[in-house]
Amino acid sequence: MKKVYILILNWNGLNDTLECLESVYRLGYPHFEVVVVDNSSLDNSVEIISQRFPNVKLIENTTNMGFAGGNNIAMKYAVTAGADYVWLLNNDTVVEPDSLTRLVNEAEQSPEVGMVSPVVHYYDSPEKIEFMGAYVDFHNFSNTPVMDAQVLEDPYVQRNLILWGTALLIKREVIETIGFLSEKYFAYVEDCDYSFRVLRANYRSRVRLDARILHKGARTSGKHSPTHVFLGTRNLYFLWRDNTQGFRRMVVPCYYIGMVINYAKCLSDEGNVKGFDACINGFWAAIRGKGGGYDPRILMPSWLKIVFRFFVSWHPYFWVRLLRCDVIGIVRAAFAKA
Repeated sequence: MKKVYILILNWNGLNDTLECLESVYRLGYPHFEVVVVDNSSLDNSVEIISQRFPNVKLIENTTNMGFAGGNNIAMKYAVTAGADYVWLLNNDTVVEPDSLTRLVNEAEQSPEVGMVSPVVHYYDSPEKIEFMGAYVDFHNFSNTPVMDAQVLEDPYVQRNLILWGTALLIKREVIETIGFLSEKYFAYVEDCDYSFRVLRANYRSRVRLDARILHKGARTSGKHSPTHVFLGTRNLYFLWRDNTQGFRRMVVPCYYIGMVINYAKCLSDEGNVKGFDACINGFWAAIRGKGGGYDPRILMPSWLKIVFRFFVSWHPYFWVRLLRCDVIGIVRAAFAKA
C-alpha cells in the first residue's frame, strides 16, 4: 500500500486546523502520516496541536513563508521520509472518510496521472460544488472552470486540466521531475503554475468525482483584503509570463493590463478603496518582477496612479478591447459610450 504524507499548513488558524485534523484521523486509508507546518503563528497553535494530536509531525517556521514556502518545507520532508504521495490539504477543509482512498486509487490507474483532486464543496453549503477542475484557455489567458462533470470527458479538457492546491494529491515522481512550488508567488495562483508545469512534463491531472471535501475558503487573508488583492493581481502576471512562449508571451503584458483595469474598475465600483490601491500596487510589483509576500511599501508612483485612475474611470472596457486589438469590440464600446 502506498505511503501518503498529508501536509497541512497553519497560520493563525488554530480552530480550522483542529477541525481539519479531526477529519483526517477519521480517514479510512490506513497508511498515512500527517505533517503540520506552522508559519510562525501567534495563537499558540503549535502547543495546542501538539497536545491534541501527539502523532502529528510539527514543523515550526520562524517567519511566515506563505503557502508555497511552507508547503515546500513539508514536501521536502515527506520526500526524504519516503512518501509515495503527498496530499496538500488546506487547513480550512474537512475531508470525508473515503476521500483519500479514492484519490490514491485514481492516481494508481495510470502512470501518466501525476495529480488528483477531489471535488471541492462549500463548507457552509455542502450540496454546492466550489471546484471540480478548470482547463487552460491560452487565447484569453484564463482558466475556465469545469461546471459539468461530462466536460471532464472532453479530450482537450483532459490534456489541459489544472487543479487547485486545496486538496491536491501529488505523486512522488512528479515532485522529483518538476520540483517544488515556486516561492515567488508566496500565496495564490502557485497551484495553477504547478499544474502548468505538470502538463508540460507530460503528466495528466484528474478529478475523482466520488471523492469530496468541504472547504471554508478565504480564511487566511479574506477574499477582498488588500493582501489577497495584491498577491492575486501580481501573480496572474507571473503565471502567464512563466507559462507561455513566443508570440503569446509577447502579448501577455497587453492582456494583463486589460485584466487589471477590469478588476480595478470592479473594486472601485464596490467602494473598496484599499482593494483598489492593492490592485494597482500589485500591478506595479508584477511589472517590476517583485515576488514574495505582500509588501505594503511597494507603491505605484503618484503620477502613474493618476493615469491609471483615468483609464479605469473613462470607459475601462474600451481600453480593455484596445489592448486586445479587438476592433469589433472597440467599435461597440465606442458606440455604447456615445
